[in-house]
This record gives sequence, structure tokens and C-alpha cells, in this order.
Amino acid sequence: MTKLQLKYNGAVVKELTLEKDETLIGRHPDSDLVIDNPAVSGRHCRVVKEGTAFFVEDLDSTNGTYLRGLEITKAPLRHQDEFSIAKHTVLFVDADAPAPAPAPAPVSTDATVIMTAPPPLPTPVTPAAARVGCLKILMGGDPGEKPVTLTAFITYIGKSAQAQIKLKGLFQPDLAACISKKPDGFYLTALKDKIVKLNGNSLMDQAQVPLQEGDLIDVGPLKMAYILMDLG
Repeated sequence: MTKLQLKYNGAVVKELTLEKDETLIGRHPDSDLVIDNPAVSGRHCRVVKEGTAFFVEDLDSTNGTYLRGLEITKAPLRHQDEFSIAKHTVLFVDADAPAPAPAPAPVSTDATVIMTAPPPLPTPVTPAAARVGCLKILMGGDPGEKPVTLTAFITYIGKSAQAQIKLKGLFQPDLAACISKKPDGFYLTALKDKIVKLNGNSLMDQAQVPLQEGDLIDVGPLKMAYILMDLG
């Protein structure tokens, strides 16, 4: 059985079993899943079944549909995925999704366990810690500006004095975004809705996504590339 669970403040307020190939979600009372909220468009998005796969598709809504913090036009859905519509979230539950294959049990003969040979060790690579994350200003900064090294635990982007990376312009926000340094890498967080983009996709307010080398970040008029540089 496949269903959608509508949540508000973490609590399930509605549940809908998907019995059609197209399920409309929106504020309009004729929608299959009605969300009575002014921030939700009349026909906000839909969940469609194509073959055995399910997709969520935005229907040119005013405030957008977000999956894993990124604004989407159309994206595949997996079991336990949650997509955001204004202040609501919708949990996609696919009970028919195949469970992960269990690990094979060891084969034994006369109580002696027969173990397979361990896999070969991977070729040593330069540890990620040997390189540091940087932001290379592509547009909106001073010509020839050097890459900004992300050495602090949190690097802010905005107009305020607290921001290490400055936005130019009278109407730019004091703090638009920040980049957090964590043991497993760097993460971009949007602090203002719609003003921050990652690889052309708008990030919703408070969305936090991991950065990969070569990612393009837009914050207002500022365009940057996330790169890794050798410490030496």
C-alpha cells in the first residue's frame, strides 16, 4: 500500500492512500489532498505514478515545492521521503518498496565457519582533511578577489558586520546564508527564503545541504564556486 501523510508541526493531520496514477495536492477543495493554508496554491503540486515509480511535480505554485531542502520542478520519490509545502510536510510511504537485502549468513560445516577472503584494501588516497574548503568569487565581488578560505566553524554571508563574506546593495539582508564546517565536510544553510541557490536550485529557509567540490552558490548578486585547495 502506498500513501501520503500530511504533517503539521511534526504531527500527522491527514492520511491518503494513493489509488490513482495522479494525486492533486493544494488548497482547492477539489484537490485529492486539501491543505487549507493561504501560502498553498489552489493546485500546488501532484504525485504521479509512472510505471512502478512515483514522482512529485510542482504545478507552478506561488511558494514552491521542496524535497530535501531544494526547490523542485519534478523529482522521484522514495519510501520515507518528505517534501515541503509552505509550513506543511508530506511523507511518502511506499509499503511495497523492496526491503534492503539481508547480509548473507556464514556457511558452516561441522561447526567450522567458512569465511570468504576479505576484500582487498582500497588504494590510499589523499585524506580530505589535507585540503580546505574555499569559496571562489565569480560575480558580484571585487575583480581579482582571492578565494575565501573557510577556516571558521561558521562563515556568514550578508550585509552585516558579522558576515565574513559581504553582500553589496542597500536592500540585501544582514545575514542571507552561512557555511558550517563539520567533521564530514561543509554545509550550506539558507537564512533567507528564495535568495540562496545551489547549482541553480533555490533553497528554502533553514535548509542545510552538504557541499561538493565544484558546486555553484548564488546569494543575491554574489555568485561563488565551492572549491577545495591544498593546505600546502
